[in-house]
Amino acid sequence: MGSLYGFEIESDLPLRRLNPADGTRGKLAVVQAEKSLDAPAQEPVSTLVDDAGRRWYASYELENGCCLLELPPSGSFKVDPAAGRVVVDRDDGDAELLEHRIASSALCVLLALRGDLVLHASAVEVDGRAVLFCGPTQRGKSTLARALGEAGYRLLGEDGIAIELGGKRPIAFPGARGVRSRRRDEQGRNRTELVNDPGGGAPPPCPVAAVILLGERGETLSVERLEAARALALLTPNLVHSGGRGAIGAAFANLATLLGTVPAFTASLPDDLDLLSESAQDLLDVTSLDD
Repeated sequence: MGSLYGFEIESDLPLRRLNPADGTRGKLAVVQAEKSLDAPAQEPVSTLVDDAGRRWYASYELENGCCLLELPPSGSFKVDPAAGRVVVDRDDGDAELLEHRIASSALCVLLALRGDLVLHASAVEVDGRAVLFCGPTQRGKSTLARALGEAGYRLLGEDGIAIELGGKRPIAFPGARGVRSRRRDEQGRNRTELVNDPGGGAPPPCPVAAVILLGERGETLSVERLEAARALALLTPNLVHSGGRGAIGAAFANLATLLGTVPAFTASLPDDLDLLSESAQDLLDVTSLDD
C-alpha cells in the first residue's frame, strides 16, 4: 500500500508507482468492475477526437455527482467523488498505460470533483517548495522533470499535480513516481519508457512557489513573467476536470485563487537537448522568488 496526492490508495489492481509515504488526507479506492461500464445514452460532456476520427477520450456526467471516463485503449473508469472510489473496467493491453490512466487521469478527475485544483503538470521540489511546469503534449513537461530529477531535485509528479487550497498557502501533493519518456526506436516508431525515479526520492507535500507554462521551443531559453489575468487565460487549458459546466467553473475559480498568490511565467526551452540540463537550472534560477 502507498499514497498518491496525499491519499492512501487501496487498489484491486497492481499499482507500481505509488509513493512510499503514508497518506495523510484519507483513503481512496481503485476497484475492478464486476460488470462492463457502458456509456449512458446521452452525448458526452467532453471528448477528444483526432484527425482520423478516433476518439481518445470521452466524459459523461452520471447521477450523484459521478462521471464516466472512456480512455481507449485502457478502458472505462467510473469516478465516484463522494465514495472516494474509481471503478475500472479495463481492456486487455498495456498494463503500464492503464496504471498511468488510473493515477494521472481518473484519480485526478476524482480529486478535482472533490475540490482540489488539479493541473496537467509536472513538478519538482526546489528548496522545500514546488515549481510546476504546464503545457501541451510534447512541450517538454516530462523531459524537463526528468532532467531536473537527474540533477538531484526531488520529483513531485510528471503528468498530474493536485493542489489543496484550503490553508494559508496552496500545497502541492506528490503524484505517481517516475517519469514516462517518449522516444523513437530504430524503426521510427514512438515508444514510451518509464524511468522509475530520476529524482532524490519522494518529497513531502510542498507549498507552491511558481507555475511555468512551457511554450514552443526555440534556440535559447526565454522566460517572461505573466500578469495574473493573462496567466489565468493561458493556463486554463491545463486544468483537469470532468468536463461538465459546474466542474469547469469550479476548476477555473480554483486556478484564479492560485494565481492570486503564486507567480506565473511562460518559458521557451531550447530545441537542442544537449542544452536542456543547463537551461533547466537557469529556468529555476530565473523563476525563483523570495517570500
